[in-house]
Amino acid sequence: MNAQNEIAALVKLLDDPDELIFDQIRAKLMEIGPECIPLLEKASFEDNYGALFTSRAQHLIHEIGLNKLKIDHLKWLKYPHKLIDGVTQLDQYFFPNVTSNFIHHEIKEMIKDIQPYIHLNMTPIEKVKLINQVIYEIYKVKGDKKNYHDPKNSSFGHLIQHKRGNPLTISILYIEIARLMNIPIKGINLPNHFIVGFIKDDISIDKMTKFKREDVLFYINPFSKGVILKHSDIDDFLKEIRLDYNEYYFTPCDHKDITKRMLTNLIYSYRKSNNSQIKNDLKAILELYK
Repeated sequence: MNAQNEIAALVKLLDDPDELIFDQIRAKLMEIGPECIPLLEKASFEDNYGALFTSRAQHLIHEIGLNKLKIDHLKWLKYPHKLIDGVTQLDQYFFPNVTSNFIHHEIKEMIKDIQPYIHLNMTPIEKVKLINQVIYEIYKVKGDKKNYHDPKNSSFGHLIQHKRGNPLTISILYIEIARLMNIPIKGINLPNHFIVGFIKDDISIDKMTKFKREDVLFYINPFSKGVILKHSDIDDFLKEIRLDYNEYYFTPCDHKDITKRMLTNLIYSYRKSNNSQIKNDLKAILELYK
């Protein structure tokens, strides 16, 4: 029996009333993994199966998908070299309508609009102005202030497709464009409002833990069309939200901090929308960070 025939035979037995038999079938399908999903999805929409079958099939689809995300994301957490890989992993599970190929294609198109005008003698401010022109004027990317806590604003794919997002997703776009252009811009995990920072050219960006406040030339707020901020602006912001000084708020964070922030943003959004299943899935992924 080939793999597809074995899966089909197991799927047909999903509505067996014997719980012990069902547990064995479920365990076998979970062991096979994502290869089962197409047949499970097809069968769950057929009319010749009852409510018990449909419920079990849909639950298995969810379990297999979540388990795959856990395995894939755990691998990324061990070697989180590319931020975009960790971000798209999360995106593909919670917002599957936008493919990673589309995301990469759109970013490359933005890069094409920047490359002809970038040159070695440009100052950091000039480079930021060029990125801003492409992101905000040509591609019309905008912070969604009206629906700020909508879960879609935490989707990087949604940002790429609809050009609307929150401070974190727009910052991720800014970071990825800068990385591809060899411009030293990194994420700053500022409480309540994620931003990015332009790092001094002579600082190694591979050793994140050694960054100091003075290593950052200036800050950029991607949510507000790339407005440039001084160190004193961050000081004022922290005083405004009544937080004590912490060097961490002024220095670049690592890729895991960014994806963790993405998850906590999503948990908050789904808590507000009372979607307990997705909220619990997000918490299960967040557990991997401990």
